[in-house]
Amino acid sequence: MKKILFVLIALLTVFAFAAGAIAAEKKAPAPQAGKVSGTVTVYIAANQADKIAGTISVKDAKDKVWAFDVLADTKITGEVKKDAKVTVAYKKDGGKTSASSITVTAVKKPAAPKAK
Repeated sequence: MKKILFVLIALLTVFAFAAGAIAAEKKAPAPQAGKVSGTVTVYIAANQADKIAGTISVKDAKDKVWAFDVLADTKITGEVKKDAKVTVAYKKDGGKTSASSITVTAVKKPAAPKAK
């Protein structure tokens, strides 16, 4: 009888510690994602050979400046340069905000006046 009681108490103790450990385990929050459109203020391309991240800063329509890391796997469509109109799709994971894609928006030129 004492052996059964001892085994039962041991099992309950192990179960209590295991349940506490599972409850205390914190899950990492899901990364946030979004898009920003605006004008490029700073662009430094990523160096794929040295695996160094680049940077892009975009000023949106409300004059808020957004800064993103440009990684080697960032998809870039068009030629990114200062004062270009771009749309940046980004993901925020932890304290880092990185661009997942950068799309350069073509600037529409005004129509040429018609000759009479």
